[in-house]
Amino acid sequence: MSSISHAHGVALALTTLTIACTGHSPAPRGAAPVEVVAGPLPAGPSEPATGLPMPSLDVPWTPPVLTAGDPEPLRAALADHDSIALHLGRRFQGSEQAARVEDLVHALHPGAAIEVLELDGAPFDGVALPLSRVADDGSARPRYQWTGEPLPVEASASAVLMLDEASLSPAQWGALPAWAVGSCEAPMAALAAGQEQALAELEPFLDHADAVLWQVYRPALVAAVASMSAELAAYEGERPGEEPEGDDGWTREQCGHAYRTYLQDYARCGTEAASCSVAPRMFLVGGARIGTIEPSVPVPERCAATMGRDYALELRAVAAEAAQVAQEHLAPSWAGLADRLGAITEVYEALDDVCAPRRRRFDPADLEAARARLAAIGKALASPELGVPVGRWVPADASFHVPGLGAVRQLTEYDAGPGSGSETAVAQARALRELLLRRALCRGIEASDQRSRRALPLVAALVDARSGEVEHFGYFFEEELLCGELPPLGIEPSAVAARSPHGR
Repeated sequence: MSSISHAHGVALALTTLTIACTGHSPAPRGAAPVEVVAGPLPAGPSEPATGLPMPSLDVPWTPPVLTAGDPEPLRAALADHDSIALHLGRRFQGSEQAARVEDLVHALHPGAAIEVLELDGAPFDGVALPLSRVADDGSARPRYQWTGEPLPVEASASAVLMLDEASLSPAQWGALPAWAVGSCEAPMAALAAGQEQALAELEPFLDHADAVLWQVYRPALVAAVASMSAELAAYEGERPGEEPEGDDGWTREQCGHAYRTYLQDYARCGTEAASCSVAPRMFLVGGARIGTIEPSVPVPERCAATMGRDYALELRAVAAEAAQVAQEHLAPSWAGLADRLGAITEVYEALDDVCAPRRRRFDPADLEAARARLAAIGKALASPELGVPVGRWVPADASFHVPGLGAVRQLTEYDAGPGSGSETAVAQARALRELLLRRALCRGIEASDQRSRRALPLVAALVDARSGEVEHFGYFFEEELLCGELPPLGIEPSAVAARSPHGR
């Protein structure tokens, strides 16, 4: 995704939709200019006519599921046989496990006659399993080819399905490219398009907010820096070297130099906001917040007591007071829309989490519920209701992270009020994440966990009982084939015309 910036340094990371903007929202329409030390505040843009220009999020999407193989060619191979014998490995010993495999065969080949062979030894004992894949045939899932000799089998059925744990090298298996079924590209693209359009509409407000906040902050900053610089002038020069602990004079020297170094980022601020890296700005992260990027200079905790004054805390207070003054002159209608645009970061984070390819399956009803939640998020973001009488700015002393900028000290945040578009979007995004992470079925062991044999796939081969020729060979994660009532991954439930008597 591309990035967007405006003249006042709006930083946008579309992958997480983090928008960092200097400034605030405009003065209420028709209000007289407010006199501050630096003069009257600039006028803001006209009131917004409606909500954000967000496209519908009622689009098709499915969280990606890691896949090891493709059941479709197995289904096609099974269709050529009316009777199937099962030669199962240790994982599927016992009547209950064997019944699960019978259900699998009936899901792929309804009506087939099935028998379970009682044979000594695992089906692939002494057989070298190949990892070669067939050439890309346009399928969205990997397919494999048998490169070994025929596998002699004895059965009255016309074909034998051999199914067992794959005895592969975890390192070799892990070196294969990962494949996934499903995509979240459609909602991600819709969010990105809506965000760009919304940012374009909010840009005049963000520019105005930048100017208001800076105009309030700068005079107070200049006064504070002048006072502090005078007090810390004695600590100019070389920082003292290492001295024995317990020397109060040495400790004071160390602290004085630390505070003076900390002050330099503030002293470098010029007449324009762009020259001041520590100026309070608006950040659209989970909503609309005002924060400041404080210097990364370490100041030991004991220094406030040693010096009798906490210069870092006082500088933060200057920014907080400026934010308190400036926010009173920011139009609630625009602030509410900025808060709603900032809420999209929560939607992105939720989708990033649930859309990370994993080994899991989903019940169709849960997927429909998740899609409905995302559609509701889109409606909340695009709501024409501005909620002006309800929203307000509230103090908030906390920290949050902005990609590309680092830690930001939060000074205040916008509370759009209960039932607002931003509150609804954030609540639904968190509920969407909780739904899909909590309700995921048949969670498999991730391939990175090589300590477990379950990190490896199953191996399946369909062998002609007369010739021993391997008609199908492939690997599957267990949850792709066997996951409760769900059909094999990629096989539509409507294709299952009949189930075995064991159907669970």
